[in-house]
Amino acid sequence: MPKRKQQHEEKLQPSAEVDPEAQTEPAEILEIELSEAAVELVERLEQERDEALAARQRALADFRNYQRRAAQSEQRAVQGGAAGVVRSLLAVVDHFDLALGQDTEQITVDQLLGGVRIVRDELVKALESHGVQRIEPVRGDEFDPNRHEAMMKQPADDVEPNHIVCVLQLGYQMGDLVLRPAKVAVAAPQDEDD
Repeated sequence: MPKRKQQHEEKLQPSAEVDPEAQTEPAEILEIELSEAAVELVERLEQERDEALAARQRALADFRNYQRRAAQSEQRAVQGGAAGVVRSLLAVVDHFDLALGQDTEQITVDQLLGGVRIVRDELVKALESHGVQRIEPVRGDEFDPNRHEAMMKQPADDVEPNHIVCVLQLGYQMGDLVLRPAKVAVAAPQDEDD
């Protein structure tokens, strides 16, 4: 019968008299006789184990490559998005350059204000091209803490409590994401004693 060497470690039960550091003896090698069928089974199992280990290594390498490619793709997407925003703002910078290049001795205040309006309109157009919308509440709208920031409470006879009295600063959102809430004054509750 074929013989097969196998390592066999004797497991000692810990007891009060046994020092765990003293158990550093090498494992014994036992020779066990196996049938041919058992030897073939062991060899087949070893081959399957080796194939499984190789497949695991390939899967780990593939996953690391996937992570690297995903990080690179994310970086390119962020850079591409930023480049799109910057490109749309270049026209605004061009308008500023034109305005600053005007002869200050010959330009009127009306012309200067007209130039500022053109630049502002170009900037708003650039923001809108990226999905940015203004949050423009009006007097009497209900206060929404998700879109508005109450800066103060103000008495107002013609506005219900917890409704907007006036807008101090417009807000902006991109889709459902509020970039900056609109800053508002909110109607204070009226005293019942009045």
